[in-house]
Amino acid sequence: MENYFNLFWIIFSYVLGSIPFGYIITRLSTKKNILEVGWRKTSGSNVFKNIGKWQGVLTGFLDVGKGFLAVMAAQCLGLPVLIQVLSGVAAVTGHNWSCFLRFAGGRGIGTFVGAALSLSTRILGLSLIVPIILALVWNASIGTILFLITFIVLSICQNQLETGGLLGLISLIPIFIKRLSPIEEIKKAQNKGVLLRNRLIFDDDKSYLELRIKRIIRKLTKR
Repeated sequence: MENYFNLFWIIFSYVLGSIPFGYIITRLSTKKNILEVGWRKTSGSNVFKNIGKWQGVLTGFLDVGKGFLAVMAAQCLGLPVLIQVLSGVAAVTGHNWSCFLRFAGGRGIGTFVGAALSLSTRILGLSLIVPIILALVWNASIGTILFLITFIVLSICQNQLETGGLLGLISLIPIFIKRLSPIEEIKKAQNKGVLLRNRLIFDDDKSYLELRIKRIIRKLTKR
């Protein structure tokens, strides 16, 4: 019976993660389909940039909440550590491939942060410092990669491989596969290697080598 409940909770966590807050909030506030806007994902960053600030912030908050609730509830129920970790991964997977949106979705970072918040709050905080600075100065996608690597390394160094470390390692799979989507476009591309590299590193079809801070300064000086 215990094994059945563990399996149920992982499936429940996937369904919880599948709730497409970005899609719902965008529909209710603008009647637009977020899957047809910007980079066509339900992530809070897409909503923030292409729909509105308050919509993006609310989406991000709720996406974090999905991952947090999946893991925290598993902890409150006294489920094994492995099930807690897999619940977090399931929530991330559900966010990226929502069963409510024909398996479209977001990037999974916000939901991962929520799951990590339940498992390793201190390590999560330390892991975010440098990547946030990098995201502000250069590129958020590269900052995300650094954040994931830092979180995994710090978890291992703090003897938390079974919790935060495992969460980070397994979550790399749905997060980076989502970066490559739609994979069909890569198969049809003439320069597959360049497109593959750009999507993995920059989470886009193009590379962004220029510092973000330079672009911001340039915009400010033009006003």
